[in-house]
Amino acid sequence: MATSPTVDDDRLTSGHLDRLRGVEAPVRVKRAEVFMLPLSLRRTFRSAYGASAPVKRAIVVRLEDADGIAGWGEAPVFERPLFGVDTAESTWSALVDLILPIVVDRSFSGPAELAGSWASFLGQHYAKCAVESAAWAIASERLGVPLVSLWGGVRERVPVGESLPIHETLDHLLDEVALRVKEGFGRIKLKIAPGWDVSPASAVKAAFPQLPLSVDGNCGYSLDSGPWHELDELELVMIEQPLPGDALVEMSMLQERLRTPLCLDESASSYNVTHTALHVKAGRIVNIKPPRLGGILPSVAIHDLCMQREIPVWCGGMLETGIGRGFNLALASLPGFTLHADMSPARIFYAEDLVEPTFEISSDGCIEVPTRAGNGFPVVRERVERPAMRRWTSESAG
Repeated sequence: MATSPTVDDDRLTSGHLDRLRGVEAPVRVKRAEVFMLPLSLRRTFRSAYGASAPVKRAIVVRLEDADGIAGWGEAPVFERPLFGVDTAESTWSALVDLILPIVVDRSFSGPAELAGSWASFLGQHYAKCAVESAAWAIASERLGVPLVSLWGGVRERVPVGESLPIHETLDHLLDEVALRVKEGFGRIKLKIAPGWDVSPASAVKAAFPQLPLSVDGNCGYSLDSGPWHELDELELVMIEQPLPGDALVEMSMLQERLRTPLCLDESASSYNVTHTALHVKAGRIVNIKPPRLGGILPSVAIHDLCMQREIPVWCGGMLETGIGRGFNLALASLPGFTLHADMSPARIFYAEDLVEPTFEISSDGCIEVPTRAGNGFPVVRERVERPAMRRWTSESAG
């Protein structure tokens, strides 16, 4: 039987991954709940994939162990399989039909053993991430140790940048860049697509010459279609994923032409794919996103791999609420995360966060890593239950 390369492969055993695998916090999941809720976006977010829908369906998981300790996890899925193969419907099915039935009423020595229970399942990364995250929250609560300490984080505060969508006009773009810089964001990333690339990047560079600037192509170009020379002349921090995620040979060929580092995002879809991409020199920076990779353990495995190879990494965002952001901030506290994280406060996208208190950016461009055990930010159950359009519990499944 094929096995997942994300958790049980012996090649992954190194550094911080050893630490996470060694965490002993016995857990027996007695109750699992899954909620699907509509989150209204405050703005349309346009990228090379197109415009976002006005309402985003999020999926939230709650696990409760035999001692009544609860942990929450989030699957920040998208409606269409553009960024990856997972969707809201496929993730819901993976949770209630595949993953949670093999987790409930079983005893595990800790989160790593729990995550190993689905090692034979291919894909379903968002569902895996949500359940593993909830298990880590339970372990953290049980041990009375915040995730930043449990995982070996070295930072109390994470420097953050902001990702800006494709705008209607350059003036509107420059106005938002000015606003985000005033708020403290230390790096700006522009979503680009054919027809909206060199012009906006050049305009931002001219208006804010000292501002670290990146661009993100979201797989919207081909090897021969992009304005590579013009972008290369702008001294960008990186060009993120300009070509399709599986076009590793073409990414390698493009990277060979450029001084500017290419960043692997969609091409960093698993440990093995990321390892291959780095081996063929398809990029010089890696964006680590736990939902895309299937959880915390594979994310830490890639962090360790990149540290060994002296490859900078950073933590990307997927429009998570404070539930998912709490795990991202703890992850971004690890030593290999040396570049600005995409960690926008929830207020930029949503009228109300699912946690209270939520988090905010400081004037020096950092967000504090939560030091509360369990879920880093307290989840407000009512804010999850009240708008839920679908709900599943392990008892109802029995």
